[in-house]
Amino acid sequence: MKGTILIVEDNDVVRESLQDWLSVTFPECTFMIAKSGEEAVEKVANRPPTIVLMDIGLPGMSGIQATRMIKAASPKTKVLMLTIYNDVEHRADASTAGASAYLSKGKMHSELVPLMKRLLS
Repeated sequence: MKGTILIVEDNDVVRESLQDWLSVTFPECTFMIAKSGEEAVEKVANRPPTIVLMDIGLPGMSGIQATRMIKAASPKTKVLMLTIYNDVEHRADASTAGASAYLSKGKMHSELVPLMKRLLS
C-alpha cells in the first residue's frame, strides 16, 4: 500500500506522534506535514498526496475550507477529517467539502489504521 500521507495538524505534539505512529504502521508510505490549512493547500498543489489527515480547528483557514480547496485542486486525493468535533454539523460540512471519512480523535487509536488501510487500497 504505497502512497503519500499529508498530516495537517497545528498541535506539534499531536502531529509528531501521529507521524511517528503512522510511519511505523505504514512504512511504505511517504509522509508530509503541514501546520495550517494554507500550508496544506500549497503542499497539495505542488505534490498531491494519496491521503490528507485533516484537523478541523486550525489557525486561519479551517480544515473544512482547506478540504474544499484541496478537493478542487486534486479530486483524487482522499481527505480524512481527524478532529475533536463529533457533531452532525461538522460531519455534514466535511462531507459537503469532499471529505472521504470523518473520525473523532477519541476513536483514533482503534479506528484510524483500518480506515487508512481502506483509503489506501
